[in-house]
Amino acid sequence: MKLYIPCTKPDAPGPQIPVMVQDGFSWRVLFFGWFGLLTYGAWISALLAAAVTMIVLHVLKGFWPRLDLVVAIHAVLASFTAEIRLWEQRLNGRVPGTPIAAPSRDIALLRWMDQQQYAPSYGTSPEFPCASS
Repeated sequence: MKLYIPCTKPDAPGPQIPVMVQDGFSWRVLFFGWFGLLTYGAWISALLAAAVTMIVLHVLKGFWPRLDLVVAIHAVLASFTAEIRLWEQRLNGRVPGTPIAAPSRDIALLRWMDQQQYAPSYGTSPEFPCASS
């Protein structure tokens, strides 16, 4: 089981599909680094991580190629991918909801939809005429 955090826009009109952020380690970001963050749609975080990576590599270019430093940056980004994505969603005006445990993103989305109340509420039940009166 994995934890998925739904991020929705509270002021959006009508029903909406949330962005489901998976909590945990990201292998995609471990292998591809900041480019992996781009594939998740975290543009601001990815470009900030790319700038930091390029600055660090430029400052240390006189030394032996710092492959260990690049691997360390990728490992940190992969470990905190969920927090980075949640931060990016908050910047975009979305609000994180209650985490949902599910084996896949699609099932987490179905469980989130089960929790929503899109049926109209009438306040009280309708009154029916009494047969004895």
